Amino acid sequence: MFIECQDQDSLKMVALIFVTIDNKVINKLFGRNFAIMTQSNQLKRITLTAVLLALCVIGANVKIMGSVAFDSAPAFLGAVMLGPWFGATLGIFGHLVSAGLAGFPLTLPIHLIIGVAMGACMFVFGLVRQWLGKDTLKGVLCADVLGYAINVPIELVLLYPLMKQAVWAFFVPLTIATILNLIVCEVIYAALPHRVKDAPFLMPQK
Repeated sequence: MFIECQDQDSLKMVALIFVTIDNKVINKLFGRNFAIMTQSNQLKRITLTAVLLALCVIGANVKIMGSVAFDSAPAFLGAVMLGPWFGATLGIFGHLVSAGLAGFPLTLPIHLIIGVAMGACMFVFGLVRQWLGKDTLKGVLCADVLGYAINVPIELVLLYPLMKQAVWAFFVPLTIATILNLIVCEVIYAALPHRVKDAPFLMPQK
């Protein structure tokens, strides 16, 4: 019942975020390619982003081994399918919305740092896949390694001034969570049919 209530709240929040963003702002954020899309394709892209954002929040409630959850897998998937800017949006808002619904258990400043790190992680992840190929082994390996590096060691270094030595207690859980979320993302993307991957509203294949 509690999770159902959280999911309903998250869907309302997701809808509010995307309904209130002006179309010109979206075009500036996500680039000229997005701006020249048909209105139908723009709507499909925003709808998929909203669905993935809701899945980030729902995934935060699917926990294994205590704090390990599947909250970033939809953001990684969005970065591959929709591009780096959409991935960054999913990384930032996905973490902040899910953390906000939980009452910011690590305090707001820490969650803001994590949210920014998640956004940077998804942006780099999506950019590498855009440059090296979404389906190439080189693109997958480079993006996954950089995604892990930003999401675990670099993020922990950024959190060290606020958390001191306590930050290292998160190394193992974060490592497990990041690897599992990357595996889920890659398995789902590999399983998608080519007609879905080549849809005109998605980031073009390399």
